[in-house]
Amino acid sequence: MPSIGHIIFNISNFERSEAFYDKVLLGIGFTSNHREDGDEVALKSYRMNEHNIWIKCEKGADHQSFVRDVGLDHLALFVEDRKKVDEMYEVIQQLDVKITREPREYPEYSSTYYAFTFRDPDGIPFEIAIE
Repeated sequence: MPSIGHIIFNISNFERSEAFYDKVLLGIGFTSNHREDGDEVALKSYRMNEHNIWIKCEKGADHQSFVRDVGLDHLALFVEDRKKVDEMYEVIQQLDVKITREPREYPEYSSTYYAFTFRDPDGIPFEIAIE
């Protein structure tokens, strides 16, 4: 059966992003199943069932800011209920990142769609929602 094997986010600062992704992904039920921090590359994997998200930092690279253009628009992370959306909004408010839309209903998507959007420390856009 076809599936998405994994998604890797290139990041500029491993320690800063690891703290952020630990709060977000572990907070919605992912676990961390792999971490390595070598001289040239640092990696961490977050897994939930068949879903696998990695963060990767090439330590010697000249990093550029994320540009929302051709490529990734955003990654939506679905949670179990409205209470969890609100809980994660409170968590992310404490992480010193940009929140681009506060939690609200989106009846144009469905009668129960409720979400907010934000950026990771490198500006990669995310959404936490219920359908």
